[in-house]
Amino acid sequence: MLVGSSSGLRTPRRWLAGLAIAALTLPPLSLAPYLVSGTEVVKLRNAALLQHSLGPSFNWAAPPSADFVFDAAPFDPYFADLAQRLTLRAQPSDWDRALVISRHLLGSHAPLLGGPIQDDLRQTHAAIVERGEGYCADFVRVFMAIASAAGLQVRAWAFSFDGFGGSGHILVELWNRQLGRWQLLDLFNNYRFALDRNDSPLSAAEFRRLITTDPSRLRLLALDPGARPGWQHREKALAYYQRGLDEWYLVWGSNVLGVEDAAAFRALEPISFQLAQVGAVVQGVYPGVRPLPTPANAGRIEALHRTRSHLLVAAALVGGGIVLAAATLAWPRRRSELPGVAHVG
Repeated sequence: MLVGSSSGLRTPRRWLAGLAIAALTLPPLSLAPYLVSGTEVVKLRNAALLQHSLGPSFNWAAPPSADFVFDAAPFDPYFADLAQRLTLRAQPSDWDRALVISRHLLGSHAPLLGGPIQDDLRQTHAAIVERGEGYCADFVRVFMAIASAAGLQVRAWAFSFDGFGGSGHILVELWNRQLGRWQLLDLFNNYRFALDRNDSPLSAAEFRRLITTDPSRLRLLALDPGARPGWQHREKALAYYQRGLDEWYLVWGSNVLGVEDAAAFRALEPISFQLAQVGAVVQGVYPGVRPLPTPANAGRIEALHRTRSHLLVAAALVGGGIVLAAATLAWPRRRSELPGVAHVG
């Protein structure tokens, strides 16, 4: 017979192991629908980063908010040197600096071929200017890195067509310190915006108001006259912008250099750029997103909040699964497996 009974030890340990396996597998599986495409992954990321919406109290014309996350010196030497080589500090105004950066990215390689780069900032910059690669987000990330190194303050407005997911576009808005106002650039599509015959660049608020109420007065002017425009026909560009008006959101930070300097990003980047971004989100250095409410998008914002709740519950369950797995490993083994305990016949 056995010395002592092991049944009382086996059953709780098995229950713990079963619960641990369920907690570690079922919550990630419940998120599988968001992992079927890159656009859905972006939606999941936006849900994780979701903050409060930009309500009626949001002041579009105010200077950068104190809680907006900017990159801080010292900057990456690669981009500090690039800002110096572009003579950005010598330019007469912030708008002129923004034009120099835009023309560097748009005009260094012809033609621009497009395509996602999905690499760190240095490699993304090289891919744009040396091979003409890159999508809108790639151009905006590199623009922000160079702008930060030159002392500029910028913010990014994104819009989507799929419920705040990855099917959409992203634009840059510059805080012009000389004029004390914001000015909007569509970098990837090589546009700045003006009203009628006036060449003064519009802000994001002015752009939205004009394209909503009187798009015939909106001028689409080239940032780089030598680079290709986003569309050959103005009407197609206007239709594109109008289609995204109900899914605008503001990225509450331009700290692209800080994200890549984060410990989690640096640890995971050799494995995967996408995994490194997840690490930056988990570490809390990735900037939040704030949707712009409209009469038509309340349901889509609420759906994003539900996705965020789903994600948080899944993360909590996985955390519990890790605790249960540790408890399972620490649970006493069967007596017959313990040192010094043997069967007695």
